[in-house]
Amino acid sequence: MKKTILLFLISASCFGQLSPKVNELYQELSKSNQYESKNIGIDGHESELYKIHTEIGQIATDQELKFIALQGNVVAKTYISNILISRKSKVLEEIFKRYLETNDSIKIRSGCVGYQSFLADEMYKSIVFEREKIKRARYYKKLKNKFLHSKKRLNSFDLDIIESLKIETQWKPKEIDSLQYKLDQIVLDNKKSSEDIVDLICSYYLDTKIKIPYYKKMIYFEEKYNSEYIKDYLKFCRYGILKK
Repeated sequence: MKKTILLFLISASCFGQLSPKVNELYQELSKSNQYESKNIGIDGHESELYKIHTEIGQIATDQELKFIALQGNVVAKTYISNILISRKSKVLEEIFKRYLETNDSIKIRSGCVGYQSFLADEMYKSIVFEREKIKRARYYKKLKNKFLHSKKRLNSFDLDIIESLKIETQWKPKEIDSLQYKLDQIVLDNKKSSEDIVDLICSYYLDTKIKIPYYKKMIYFEEKYNSEYIKDYLKFCRYGILKK
């Protein structure tokens, strides 16, 4: 009983660093045992958890976000790391390194699909996805300008379609390239990095047919894990052979 009370007091003291509203929203996120994407279920309804995360992103300071990203529960950490990515936070490498070391798992619900993952893996994927967001943001801007300068009068349906494609990002391609390089080094320089995260890196570069100059760092993990993903990527780097 005393131990339970002590843990409660420690938790209350730690999260007292958050403003009352941010702490209230954080507590709501922490009640869930899974991360949910924006739209879930067969009908694609908007996740209540995602709404809470959006509200946190609107009011929390960078320091509050960093605190939750490092001290919160795994569900909150996943949401908050995404907010920090959207803000181009200076602490992304620090947080990624922590997630890599703890190797905490997270249950993900994306649309109708559920799967098990890891904090570091999900953060890496979110950062890489910023490239796709950049492309979509450019397409949205181009499409909107095209319609605005068109002689055709837009109706509400046309406007709704255009706005449904709206997406924003502060990132530029070269910035993502630089950050991804740094994350790769963090992973490949850590001999304790999991097979999952190294496989993820290899699968990305295989899909994009990119030969990274530091691919030899993966040899250690090929020998350690005997992974097909790593083997296939090294074969591609060495001989230009892609598995069909």
